[in-house]
Amino acid sequence: MNKEILLLKGGIQLDVACGANKQGPDWVGMDYRPLDGVDIVHNLLDFPWPLPDESVIRAVCSHIVEHIPPHPPDPRLKMFTQLMIDKGVITANEADERLGDWQSSSPRFIRFMDELWRVMKSDGQLVIIAPHGLSFGFLQDPSHCAEFSEATFAYFDPLEMRTNGLLYSIYKPKPWKLEVLNWSPESSVEVLMRKRREDYSYE
Repeated sequence: MNKEILLLKGGIQLDVACGANKQGPDWVGMDYRPLDGVDIVHNLLDFPWPLPDESVIRAVCSHIVEHIPPHPPDPRLKMFTQLMIDKGVITANEADERLGDWQSSSPRFIRFMDELWRVMKSDGQLVIIAPHGLSFGFLQDPSHCAEFSEATFAYFDPLEMRTNGLLYSIYKPKPWKLEVLNWSPESSVEVLMRKRREDYSYE
């Protein structure tokens, strides 16, 4: 199905880091590898993504978030890049094209979630599946660098009742509603979230 038609009908279904196993033919697959089924070849840590604001009605992130470095970019990269711009070695546009979100001081996973929020329509659904940080599945893969537990996604919901929104106030990311949470320390964390509208009362 033509992705432009899907967009005209209200939005796309986005499979983030789909690899060669995209959810289905009606989904738009995004991955940094040009595999079969990948519609958008793009590094997920290069922000912004090549998608318009509020263009996604549903997104799935299956076994990708545990690969996202949890810390901010190295501050030395920001200083060095700015020095190269100031000396005229590169332009700011070239730095943005090559390095993505090099000026950000936010943890990369927070930035990743904020980018999902940007491209998601209001009330759009987001499904995330990741190995629990205590599970064998997490520990076996040397490329896993971010641990997730049953408490992690409360940081993204300003009205999460189990914490009274206290965790959200630490980073103040773009707001999500945590609707479904399934987890097991032996296997995975699975969440269904919905995009909230921004509200100054959350801060």
